[in-house]
Amino acid sequence: MRLISVIATGLLASVVLAVDHNNVDSGRPLRFDDAYSIAYRERAFETGFTLDTFRRSSPKYGLKTEYKYGFAKNQDIGIGFEPSYSTSNRRGDFGNVELSYFNGLRREIDDQPALAYRLDVGLPTGTGSKGVEVRARGILTKTVGQYDKIHLNLDVMTSTARIMDERQTTAGITVGYTKPLGYPTQFDRTLVAQFSMEQSRDRSRDWVGSVGLGIRQQVGVRSVLDFGIESDVFETKGRAKSSVRFAIGYSVGF
Repeated sequence: MRLISVIATGLLASVVLAVDHNNVDSGRPLRFDDAYSIAYRERAFETGFTLDTFRRSSPKYGLKTEYKYGFAKNQDIGIGFEPSYSTSNRRGDFGNVELSYFNGLRREIDDQPALAYRLDVGLPTGTGSKGVEVRARGILTKTVGQYDKIHLNLDVMTSTARIMDERQTTAGITVGYTKPLGYPTQFDRTLVAQFSMEQSRDRSRDWVGSVGLGIRQQVGVRSVLDFGIESDVFETKGRAKSSVRFAIGYSVGF
């Protein structure tokens, strides 16, 4: 019995310490968040390479990196930056430094969905950046069927800078979907999909609709790889600029 208890304790510890590929963060690999923070006192390092192809101009390459810390139960903070390189002008940009705060207000109980919110503050450290950008995101996560989940994200984004021909405040909505593949015999891969509509900062454009599909693959007890593809599918005014966006990333907890 003592041996069984030791084995059970070890298995439980490995589960607790594991990074959950089924816990989705914005940008890894699509745009939406689920309503769950990283574990209390856990640290996570997330990085990802992006390729944004355009219909009428050269591709743009990006590398988003973020460090997160679970400083309290159901709460985490983070700092990140997103350097990029544009082939059209052959110029690199360090990008804006972004500070984030996540608060999981309620876990899913019976028929009540999990609720959370996230705040992101972008500091104007990038080339040509003006003003502080703030995004407030409300998050809802609900299980459908046995294992699948639906995630609703509602965004309000604003900037302290007033720039001609640009909206100072915009809104967005994203519906995400996650499905563990191979469950319950195997649980190391999650399918992610989304549909989103976002209001453009450019006043000559309006709402842009996009779809995305991706995979999150557990590659170790503490690490996850993600792959995603996203494309604009319509625009209510003007023409969608981007044809296809690709993302590949890696997350590790410690």
